[in-house]
Amino acid sequence: MNGGTTPVGVHYHACYERHDPGATHPESPARYRALRAALEELPPEIVRLPGRAATVPEILLAHEHWYHDLVYRDVETFADQLRTGDTAICPESYDVAREATGGVLAAVDAVMRGEVSRAFCAVRPPGHHATASRGMGFCVFNHVAIAARYLQSRHHLKRIAIVDWDVHHGNGTESIFLEDPTVLYVSLHEQGLYPYTGPASERGRGEGEGATLNLPLPAGSDGAFALKTWDEHAAPAIETFQPEFLLISAGFDALASDPLGGLNWNAETFAELTRRCVSLAERFCHGRIVSVLEGGYDPAGLARAALAHVGALGDERRKT
Repeated sequence: MNGGTTPVGVHYHACYERHDPGATHPESPARYRALRAALEELPPEIVRLPGRAATVPEILLAHEHWYHDLVYRDVETFADQLRTGDTAICPESYDVAREATGGVLAAVDAVMRGEVSRAFCAVRPPGHHATASRGMGFCVFNHVAIAARYLQSRHHLKRIAIVDWDVHHGNGTESIFLEDPTVLYVSLHEQGLYPYTGPASERGRGEGEGATLNLPLPAGSDGAFALKTWDEHAAPAIETFQPEFLLISAGFDALASDPLGGLNWNAETFAELTRRCVSLAERFCHGRIVSVLEGGYDPAGLARAALAHVGALGDERRKT
């Protein structure tokens, strides 16, 4: 793993299976059970991190107060989806979404305290489509966006980089930081896929111009193409930005076997992208990374890719 130095951490918990959008929904508890079973088999040197529920003020770091209240009311009144869009919910969804955000923030604290060098948070529901005021896709609260604001407000860091390699563009994360020069958002995603955002021409606005980097990938392209795109565009942008902490929206739906994506990555693609992130984090962030589960809808493939990702989080080989 990482040579006997500070260990890598993972966070996962059966509580996340309580969010049930329906038996036929792609973002089902069944996909998470397969991942959790795989994570249970990790070697003992991987530290299992505890979770907690996010507080309402923490949720409000990246979301409008009225949106938080809308989520609470929709869940309490037994709605089957959020009024803001197409996000399926159940009576447990509000509490589980707060646990998911809190688990990510607890991992951030563990990394900042030096208890672990890097961490992977297997949480659900996912978050990167949620804007400040709207749930979209399968997302309720935007865990990564909240974590970025938490790093700035709680830990007083100034520059945060977010890498998003979910097959779908993280429109919510992009919108929250679109005018913010202190958060670099880098997205590799399939071109022309839901939510039909993320063109290369969108590079941020106002003071945030240049702090958004969209790298849409053609349908059918493979991992080698993604890694080449990373090396030519993403890595130089992160090097120029010199972040103090790296967050990853770690979707695994770019796998060739995934039913919702059209890219042809394999598990090693995610391992190589992770190694590149580790190398950059070692140079600029004291090695600090927290990655957060987003998509991935082939349960067996999700488990394989996530294990490859966790293994590579402990790999400090300089590979850019």
